[in-house]
Amino acid sequence: MDKDFNSVSKGFLQKENIPALGLSLLFSIISAALIGSVFKAKCKTLLMFCCNCFFKPFLPSSRKRAKDSHQLQALESFYEAQAKIYDATRPTLLKGREESLRMAISHLSKKDNLVWIDVGGGTGFNVEQMNQICPLIEHFKAIYIVDLSPSLLDVARKRFEAKGLTNIHCMLADACTFTIPYISADLITFSYSLSMIPGFHSAIDHAATLLHKEGLICCVDFGVQSEVNTIGKVNTVGGMSDRHIPWILRTFWRIWFEADSVFLDPARRDYLEYRFGTVKSLNLYNKTLGDIPYFIWLGCDKERSPSLLYRVNASITASPYLAPQDIPKGKIQELKTSKSHQAVIQNESRNLPYPSMYYQRDIYRIYYDEQRPEYNQFNDQYIYAFTWEDPKEDSKLLHLGKNDSVLAITSAGDNILSYASLPEPPRRIHCVDLNPCQGHLLELKLAAFKSSLTREEIWQIFGIGKVEDFKELLVERLAPHMSSNAFQYWYKIGPKTFAINGRGLYHTGFSRWPLKLVSYIFKFAGASGYVEELCSAKTLEQQKKIWYTQLRPQLMNSIISKLFIDNPIFLWKALGVPANQTAMMGSSVIKYLADTLDPVIETYLVSSENYFYYLCLKGRYSKDNCPDYLTRAAYGRFSSDKDCPLDRIRIHTDFLSDVFDRLNNNSLTAAIIMDHMDWFAKEGAEVDEEITALYHALAPNGRVLLRSASQHPWYIKHFENFGFKCEPVGIRRTGAAIDRVNMYSSTWLCHKIVEETKLSTLQL
Repeated sequence: MDKDFNSVSKGFLQKENIPALGLSLLFSIISAALIGSVFKAKCKTLLMFCCNCFFKPFLPSSRKRAKDSHQLQALESFYEAQAKIYDATRPTLLKGREESLRMAISHLSKKDNLVWIDVGGGTGFNVEQMNQICPLIEHFKAIYIVDLSPSLLDVARKRFEAKGLTNIHCMLADACTFTIPYISADLITFSYSLSMIPGFHSAIDHAATLLHKEGLICCVDFGVQSEVNTIGKVNTVGGMSDRHIPWILRTFWRIWFEADSVFLDPARRDYLEYRFGTVKSLNLYNKTLGDIPYFIWLGCDKERSPSLLYRVNASITASPYLAPQDIPKGKIQELKTSKSHQAVIQNESRNLPYPSMYYQRDIYRIYYDEQRPEYNQFNDQYIYAFTWEDPKEDSKLLHLGKNDSVLAITSAGDNILSYASLPEPPRRIHCVDLNPCQGHLLELKLAAFKSSLTREEIWQIFGIGKVEDFKELLVERLAPHMSSNAFQYWYKIGPKTFAINGRGLYHTGFSRWPLKLVSYIFKFAGASGYVEELCSAKTLEQQKKIWYTQLRPQLMNSIISKLFIDNPIFLWKALGVPANQTAMMGSSVIKYLADTLDPVIETYLVSSENYFYYLCLKGRYSKDNCPDYLTRAAYGRFSSDKDCPLDRIRIHTDFLSDVFDRLNNNSLTAAIIMDHMDWFAKEGAEVDEEITALYHALAPNGRVLLRSASQHPWYIKHFENFGFKCEPVGIRRTGAAIDRVNMYSSTWLCHKIVEETKLSTLQL
């Protein structure tokens, strides 16, 4: 081996190879020098950053100068030495700047001839980033970078002169007093600058005088909030997700940053939320640098929406009157009010902005107080990622049409969107769920259509349950059509929920557990291949053979029955079946399940006629076998800007009885309450209270559709006592399916036939 190496070496060192060797050595030397130079430059930059940020503020001379001198000199003492390296050292520290700009642009109603003021804009980094999001020359009439540091502004000036951009103006001025040659600005931004402005009240007030009535103000900054900061104004802040910073973190970071004259006190954000209406709000942590708390906040003129006050309330309560001037004399006392309307009146009395819900572009989500203890029981999770009801049966039995005003339980929203996709959809569709996260899920579906996503993008999100760059879609396209509460929720869990390498949407929520259980059972039994065969079967005979010989024996054996199917804890936690409803199923839950599944297999092809069970087995839909809202026809209807059926939807987060009580009398023509009544105990008064409220809300001859785990539910007599005519429109018998889900033993239709005057007699 040594001999071979020597011969090769001698050959390479021959005369004709010496120039090549020289070039090779020269290239290696230059490369090493360049690498060393880059490494040296990076080290120097890092050292300068650390010196100025972590050591200089603690030096006596620096502290004295910052204390005794003018704000401009104090800023220069901090930034002068690091102006040239500022942009190179801030990406890791100053998180969320690009995201805040994308949010701001996506929410602006005006897109051209924009005037933008970047307060504390420094080196012009924000403006350069905006140029990549929204070309400056095409969309902006004028941009003003306002700062008190000459060193930082000098970097900005040179940056934009080199690019030949003439509509950008660098202003050495105080944030509290600067002026621009325009009456107002369409966009005002504070990017990690508000925390460094001593007179922040004055700076915010000054921004308010410059903001256009339809403009937006955006702030991204460090900040800490505690629970006490939200008392008395919770409905204005646009969501509480991760808002409360633990005591240790907020104390440590406040002390740390104050050494650099950066103030994380909550008063700055509090004043923003007092002075403006909150459009969107995010509470985040910089995980890279030890959980530094920061926020992204988007606001507007808090007086922007007074004209909506009565109009929105009327649409929520289903009032026939649209505005105060429409109300005949003597009728004002008869008008009911929504909770959001009452919250607005309360806020006005304290000079607070309206609830954040009022500043959203779309008004389908109704305000709710998210700090109510009833909402905590769901642990910030939705139960159902898909709806387990057959909406085709609903619309067929109720004969839904354009003159109907419908109320239904929200669930995952598939049923609500199915009613909206009818050829002649109801004029109003109210949906109710006590779990706020079910409303968040429906909001996401509504926003997908309202934001003009392509059909393929919508299919990826809700058909397959996975999509690339979900966060980018959310911030830039979906967010403008969502409430701040729903936006916070999906910003937090969406990227993981819809990750390409994850399980997908339908393996989230409590309803994921039965899907996982079925998948594990068949996988453990080596029957996964038969699942694929059943989901692609072309005939019922082929489907029944696979089911009865291969899959049914694995699913319905004694071990699985004892551990899961007959386990009340699993039934509640995974399937949402409470104890009261379990008792209505009969003596054997496994028999109940067999009576559910066998007729479905014998009646409907899972591959093409039953998307409910296709989803359970495959974890996704197919384009030929999916809910109505994912069809091509529905996409065409929902994507229309003119009289879009989605605008008729109102999402309530509340108890059913409370919503019934707040709707105007005789305003509903149909109510679809699913199996909700099965949850009540026979001994309580809740059933009678809810039926009373439902009766008043229903118009004469109004219809109620309900399902039950019992063939003859005990509460039907209560409906009859209150003036309803009740009839079963579907009783499940062994071997026969009453609909594509076939999960319930009976379906009932109840008509309101007794006049209001008779109701009081019945109650007496």
